[in-house]
Amino acid sequence: MRRLTLLLAPLLLSACVSLEYDLGSVPVPISAKPAEADAAQVQAFEIEAKNILWVDGLGGRSQPDVAALLTEQAAGWDRIAGLRVTQGATFHDWLIAHLTLTLVRMKTVVIEGQLVRDRQARGAE
Repeated sequence: MRRLTLLLAPLLLSACVSLEYDLGSVPVPISAKPAEADAAQVQAFEIEAKNILWVDGLGGRSQPDVAALLTEQAAGWDRIAGLRVTQGATFHDWLIAHLTLTLVRMKTVVIEGQLVRDRQARGAE
């Protein structure tokens, strides 16, 4: 049992790559709730990026700037609704991790949500 644990540990540890981000610098309001039906315009979006850990962190880390990606995506919109940020390994991520003997750990980060343009107040028109 001990040998099995030692053999499986590198495979299980290859899945451990965390994602840290701060959305405080995004200039539009952000919500995890879906957009309301009375919004003037709603457009769904999805952004993919890679989160990479090089040589167990000794060689550095390539982490996507979630706030910058959202700021760029939300240009010209009033707010972001239905925001979800997920991270998981695709087959290619898994293959690279195992071909490099887990020296390169990679995850695909998916940022999805809805861009919302609110109705203007009638007095402002």
